[in-house]
Amino acid sequence: MTIDRRTLLAGAGAVGLATACGRGGSASEGGKPSGASTPSTAKVIDVHTHMFSKGWMEAVRAAGDPNFRLGEGEDEGSLIYRGHSIGRIVPEMIDWDLRIKAMDEAKVDIALISLTAPNVYWGTRAQSAAAARTINDDFAAAERRYDGRIRWMASLPWQNADDAIAELRRAKENGAIGVCTLTNILGTPLTDPRFRPIWREIEAMELPTFIHPTSPFSDGMGLSEYGFFNSIGFTAETSLCFERMIWSGFLDEFPRLKLIACHGGGTIPYLIGRFDIMWERTGGGGSSIKEPPSTYLRRLYFDSIVYKQSTLEFLVQEVGADHVLYGSDFPFRIGDMKGVLSRVDALPPEQRDAIRSGNALRIFDL
Repeated sequence: MTIDRRTLLAGAGAVGLATACGRGGSASEGGKPSGASTPSTAKVIDVHTHMFSKGWMEAVRAAGDPNFRLGEGEDEGSLIYRGHSIGRIVPEMIDWDLRIKAMDEAKVDIALISLTAPNVYWGTRAQSAAAARTINDDFAAAERRYDGRIRWMASLPWQNADDAIAELRRAKENGAIGVCTLTNILGTPLTDPRFRPIWREIEAMELPTFIHPTSPFSDGMGLSEYGFFNSIGFTAETSLCFERMIWSGFLDEFPRLKLIACHGGGTIPYLIGRFDIMWERTGGGGSSIKEPPSTYLRRLYFDSIVYKQSTLEFLVQEVGADHVLYGSDFPFRIGDMKGVLSRVDALPPEQRDAIRSGNALRIFDL
């Protein structure tokens, strides 16, 4: 399939109106969808969707890292990280034909593939760098095989800046249109000075960076119960990561970075008023930023996997429709390609088309 760029751009023209529309117009929970009367012709671009590969799995097994392994026996297929299962590899995660079939059924046109936690942050320096090359090459091969349906974001061995920059340059030459990283690198925040050279290179290349949560490096919180590791741990990790970027002055230091926060930004849109009052009443709370934290929301991007119509509408109201992107979290158990699209399509047409693909076209080199 060849994607018609003119058709893809059908939703991009709405972007200029999206911010204004982000503050008005609402599809009620269970009411008639606002956009239902005008079916969209805009393509759907999924910015939050994952794959593994057999080569990456072989690298994990060979590394023998004590903190990360692929389960065996009763745990076969599980990703065991720091003593917890953070998911299970199912056929759709390594079989590209099954992925394309699922995309067709859900009416998703393009998938921007990324490698989720724990990415390549395990093993020795050499093993991590080799794993990054392997997964990036596997993604590049999938792009070549599925004409126009698959694009991808590079994984980098962030533990060593020189290795990460070398792989970033190689991956971009091979077709990467963005970078995927996690909310911390083995417990070290992304704002740590040792990562500055990598960020400078990413900013110079103008590559969007998709930041996915990983294991919170805080023990004793009871996150192993009831799936709290995912529902609370992951959203808390996203919130902590991006608020640290705001309060530390990191976003002022790197004003041209295009950063995407997973799962609707975790709790940030909901708590932003609390952050503002803390900043106001504590004299900045020790931060160097000169404006309230909420002013930085329009410098970030957010995916739309929030599971409720009212939550999606709230997100759009807080950050603007021009800063929200369709994302499904497929093929994990809580992935929701069809549900996310249904909720996006229930928005007013300008917002709907911007989120379906207009915003992704604008920030990615598609």
